[in-house]
Amino acid sequence: MFAILVKKATLVAFFIGRLDNVRVRVFLLALLGLPLPLWAADRGLPEALVLTQRYVDAGAPELALSRIERLQPTEPSAPAWSEWEQLRCSLLAQLERNPALVERAAHLPVDMPPALVRVCLLAGARAAIVLKEGAQARQFLAQVLWKQEFGADDWRATRQLVIDSYIADDKPDDAYLLMLRYQQDYRPLDHVTAGHFVAILLKAGMTQEAVDWLPRLDDKGPVKTWLSMNTKLLAPDAAVARARAALAKEPDMLWWEVIRQAALIDNDRVLQTEVLENLLELAASNNDIVTLTAELRHNYETTAQDVANRAQLLIGDDTAWMDAAGRAVPPTAGRALYAYLAKFGQTAAARDAAQARLALSLVDSHLMSAAARLLDGVHLSGEQTDAQAHLLLDDPALSSPRRAALYALGILAERARDYRRAADYYLEAALADGGQTPDAFAARLRAANALVDAGLGDDARAQFEWLHRHVKDTQQLKTLERKSQQF
Repeated sequence: MFAILVKKATLVAFFIGRLDNVRVRVFLLALLGLPLPLWAADRGLPEALVLTQRYVDAGAPELALSRIERLQPTEPSAPAWSEWEQLRCSLLAQLERNPALVERAAHLPVDMPPALVRVCLLAGARAAIVLKEGAQARQFLAQVLWKQEFGADDWRATRQLVIDSYIADDKPDDAYLLMLRYQQDYRPLDHVTAGHFVAILLKAGMTQEAVDWLPRLDDKGPVKTWLSMNTKLLAPDAAVARARAALAKEPDMLWWEVIRQAALIDNDRVLQTEVLENLLELAASNNDIVTLTAELRHNYETTAQDVANRAQLLIGDDTAWMDAAGRAVPPTAGRALYAYLAKFGQTAAARDAAQARLALSLVDSHLMSAAARLLDGVHLSGEQTDAQAHLLLDDPALSSPRRAALYALGILAERARDYRRAADYYLEAALADGGQTPDAFAARLRAANALVDAGLGDDARAQFEWLHRHVKDTQQLKTLERKSQQF
């Protein structure tokens, strides 16, 4: 085993001089445990704790957390236990391990140092809010408020968390009363806080309560557009046009919420579904991903029924549904039909083909993450995923976005920690169409990283060497690194 680790570390060291690859540097630190300078040695902290913090600084939070679980003393009375626990809470928050973080905060021993109480309870409150456990969040915040000495900015942030906790409990009326009190204490309300409050109220259907803050909103921001539409100062189609213009410059979940509200006003199911696709693409937290995936799958079904009724499609006529999906405008309407067939098609072949075309349509619309998230968990084994791959890749009608489809399959395999299969898909994507385009270079880089994860050091080294020979300069390599991580 040691020989394998050394070989893998040697591979990493070879490539460090050729690309500022954070992920590869993390591997080197993890495998060799380099004797780094102890930046906190003068504080008397254990060397193991100092080095664990350096793992975090090096971009390896997962590895740092595993070290904490292995090395932190079990008894709270042990030396440096509180410092270990403070770092653990910070990492659990960073990694969105919300249930574990709430559990740690709920069982924090009494009479702990203020720094530990502050970090763990505030992080625990935020985690509880994400988990829709508002009462638990308020318990944490109460302990912080009574035991800590806060500056003005800290008081503001904590009071906003209390407001958010009532939203988590689906109590917008209570949250609104606290907003009013907050406004009394912090006049004039700044644009960011006003936007946060108004967005909360709009999501809760409390447009009238939000109106008073209209002058405090950013004129060019999504929240003012949303409120203007809800108060009939702006037509839904004008709001959608404004939102799309903003989204063409930069992705923003709030602008998609504006479009969703317009779609609800106009009862446009296809547009509602398009919003969910894009919200799923942009979602960052695991909780949001799970919720949006389930919501999108449901919306595909209801939208498909509307589209099918307008097109006079008969239930059970899979061929007609498949043809209609291929011609549908906008593409979201076609994806709804594919999703319906993927679940209710008359034969296994029809269901698999529909699922393949759904995935590829998402990829073709630059919804790569949404495609991977929708497919995640659908197939129970790598073999089934490979069977799906043949449907995606062997159909001549689907050949143009072949590399994008392979990327999506590689992402699925990576998320299942099947790094060999991921490397296979990525390398196939790299070799498609001659393998000499920037996209192909990015695919080869992603394949190389997957090969490192799979423990195939020699294969990975060959890909890194190929990139070094064919990519012109270090800046281009850095660009490829960023490109490979966009998916």
